[in-house]
Amino acid sequence: MRRREEDQEVNHERWLVSYADFITLMFAFFVVLYATSEKDLAKAQEFQDSMKRFLVKAGAFGETGQQVNQGEKHSQLIESPIETFKPAKPETVETLDKTEEFVEMAFTPEERKKYIADISADEWGVRISLPASALYAGGSEKFKPEAVKFLGKLSELIPQTKRHILIEGHASAGENGGLASPWDFASARAVNFLRFVQKRQGLKPNTMAAASFGDSRPVFQGDRAWMNSRIEIILLNQDMEL
Repeated sequence: MRRREEDQEVNHERWLVSYADFITLMFAFFVVLYATSEKDLAKAQEFQDSMKRFLVKAGAFGETGQQVNQGEKHSQLIESPIETFKPAKPETVETLDKTEEFVEMAFTPEERKKYIADISADEWGVRISLPASALYAGGSEKFKPEAVKFLGKLSELIPQTKRHILIEGHASAGENGGLASPWDFASARAVNFLRFVQKRQGLKPNTMAAASFGDSRPVFQGDRAWMNSRIEIILLNQDMEL
């Protein structure tokens, strides 16, 4: 037996197997590079939105994490793409889940993209950010006719959450709509929004409030600065009641 084993020839071509595997992996690698080099803006935006929703959901369950467009950033001059934040309270998580479910069921993807800039959770509660350009006629505190249907449907969420609400008005730098200041302009829009919701849903006045920040809390710069003009609905935590 020992003699027979010694007589066997040594296979000097075993390296070909590893080489073939390596070439296969290199081919797959370059195929992936080629596929990802083809830019599809729609798919890229869809991926971004998906990641954003995942980060919001993952970070809101009481663990240390990161979240996009958190309420803590509204006092910063430059928007951070991803920020750390404090763990949300269980009641905030519940309200956030209910809000996201309502929005997904009530509105089409096109409506969500047009009217809802962000849904996030912070120490105040759940914050829904709406771009003013989609809601109001240019330089006015009056709603666009086509936005009224959306606002009416969105207002149905508020009594379902059983939360007090705060409506924040924000303006772009120097934007005043012909009024005395950005504070007056943002206030007029916020109060108009508050009256609309109160009338539609018959909410008690002591469960609602409006606030104006003028142009003092921008979140965007450069060619996106116009997005600082916005309305934010805060579904308040119970310990933040008015």
